[in-house]
Order: sequence, then structure tokens, then C-alpha cells
Amino acid sequence: MRKDLPAVGTIAHLEMLSEHVPDQFINDLLPRRRGVGRRCCFSASQLWRANLLCALVDADSYNSVVRQLPEQRAWRRFAHLSHRERTPDVRMLYEFRYRAGVRGFRAINDHMVRALLAQLRTDLRSVALIDATDLPAATADKKKRVANGRQDVLLWAPVP
Repeated sequence: MRKDLPAVGTIAHLEMLSEHVPDQFINDLLPRRRGVGRRCCFSASQLWRANLLCALVDADSYNSVVRQLPEQRAWRRFAHLSHRERTPDVRMLYEFRYRAGVRGFRAINDHMVRALLAQLRTDLRSVALIDATDLPAATADKKKRVANGRQDVLLWAPVP
């Protein structure tokens, strides 16, 4: 483990990471919607940064991040939010995540990985990047299954 890297979620970590976020690429990939409907006053890169905050800082949910965002100046600086009273709400973050979808987040990730790989020395023999985006989610309902390891028998059956 490298000693010169700051701990995840700290102010130093957010400042270091902020310079590597491709804001223009994100804004071009997910332009603002024009026309009827709700108007969003935040750019795609600001909403992506706010989504990223949910994974980086010690917060349990979007609600927690949205509640703490007006108080945390470093978080607002990372997300390029200029005023403490104008921060995205939970609905905006969920709608952005839905609009971007898997393809949008994967395109941003691929763009950042290519930029990271371009900075590496060419004499390195191998590079390992951990990517868990293709792992299946643990969605099995554990309450309806037998606890002894057999996953095919229900604990109860409907009574006529």
C-alpha cells in the first residue's frame, strides 16, 4: 500500500481526485435536457460528482449526503457547487443515475481508466485494475430459504 496517498473520503483525497474527473467529457456525454418538464440547474458533471460522493464519503445513502452537503464545504467544492443553499436533492440524484444508466457510468469509467493507463510507464509488465461492475448482486431472499444450505426448499407452503 502506498503511503503517499490520502485516506478515502478525506479532504485531501477529494482534492486529489477532483483534478482527474473529466467534467467536459461527462457534460458532452450527458447533455442537459431541453424542452418540457422539470428544469435542472446542475450540470451532468456536478450531479456525477455528487453521486460519486455517496461512494467516497462516510454516508449511508443519498439522503445522508444531501443532508450533509450544505454543511460540508469540501464536499461542495469537490462537486463544484457554488452555494450552500443550492445543492441537488435526492430526486435529482436518482433521476441522474437513471438517465445516465449503466452505459453512461461505464463510459465515464472507461474514459478515466484510459487516462490513467496513458500516464503509466511503458516498461511496466502488467497492470491490475479491480472492476466489480459485472458481478451479480446478492438478491436472493434469505428469509424464504432453509438455513441448512439447501436453497431449493421453502420454509413454508401455502395452506388451502
